[in-house]
Parts: sequence; C-alpha cells; structure tokens
Amino acid sequence: MIELDVWADVRCPWCWIGLRRLRRAASVLGEPLRVRRRSFLLEPDGPVSPGQTTANVATSEWGLSSAQWESTSRRLRTEGRREGLDLAVDGALMFDSRPVHRLLKLAAVTDHIDAEAAWDATFAAHFTRNQRLGDFDVLRAVAIGWGLRPEEIDGALAGGAFSEEVAHDLTEAQRLSVETVPTVMAPDGRRLSGAAPVEDLVRFVAAAGAVR
Repeated sequence: MIELDVWADVRCPWCWIGLRRLRRAASVLGEPLRVRRRSFLLEPDGPVSPGQTTANVATSEWGLSSAQWESTSRRLRTEGRREGLDLAVDGALMFDSRPVHRLLKLAAVTDHIDAEAAWDATFAAHFTRNQRLGDFDVLRAVAIGWGLRPEEIDGALAGGAFSEEVAHDLTEAQRLSVETVPTVMAPDGRRLSGAAPVEDLVRFVAAAGAVR
C-alpha cells in the first residue's frame, strides 16, 4: 500500500482533473493507494463575491480579459474531457468551501462511505451541475448522496465538528509551503502537482512506493 497526502479544494477544477489522473496512475501501477485527503481553501477568508459565476469573477476581480478567461476556460474544459469530465467551469459559483471540507472529513471516517467518491460527487455538483453549494439545503442533499445521514450532516454543521481537522490541514499547508493545489506529497516530503501528466504521476507514485 502506497501512502500519499493530497491537498485540494473542491472549488479547484485542476483538483478534479488531478483526482482522476492520480486514479489512472494507480491503475497503471496496479498497486493500491492510501490517500489522505487534506483540506485547502483557495480563499481562506471566504469568497469576495459569493454566488457569482467564475466567468464573471475572473473578468471583474481576477484581472483577466474576456479573451484570457475564454482561453483558460477552454483549456480546462479540454483537459477535463480527456479525463471523462464535463467541466462547465464558466457557470461554477463562488462559495465558502469550508463547510464542505468539514463534511468530507466526516465522510472519510464513516465506514460505509467511499471518501474519494464523495470528493468526486462534490466536484460534479460544483463544476458539472453548477449547484449552489454555499446553500445549506443544497449541500445537505449532496452529502446525503454520498451516504451521510441527515442527522449526521445537521449535527456536524451545527456543532462545528471537524473544524479543527480542517484548520490543522490549513496550518500544515502553511508549514510545508503548500501554496497551490492539487499538491501530492510522498511520505519523504517530495511533492508534485496533482495536475501533472499521468506518466509523471506514475513515476512519482512508484518512487513513493520504493521508499516505504
């Protein structure tokens, strides 16, 4: 079993692409991975314009021209299709992903839930269906789809469960100078962008297995 840490944010399209590429790399190697999924927030203080589309924010806040954003969006859509993903990135809505990360932490310690599938489903809700994940009722429905029970979701969000775990991941990211996502880290501290080509990920994962 090869162990890796992966820092990601559900608001990051490259993180979804990277999840699929890492899965393909593991398939090539034919060896199971144990991935510790670490929380990362693209906007630690929350979005400046919650509810706005990514396309609008890119041209109004990020300083991109319409042509520059269209080029970026086209590349993301193309890379997504290569991994079997439908990335409707233009319409993805800005939201504070911290509550989602807390529920994903809960999913990771719930025996009957596949944590990777929960991440995959959340990316699809955000980037394919452009659901409003900043809305509690929408987020609740998505988490029920992972397999969490309504009372588990309500209790976790109302009581602040897993806030410390998310905060720990953010502190670790700062300590280790993880500044971009997705970042894949081996036990010996070597790291690689999770959005790297599959062949690079294969070599990285194989090397991680060799130093166990």
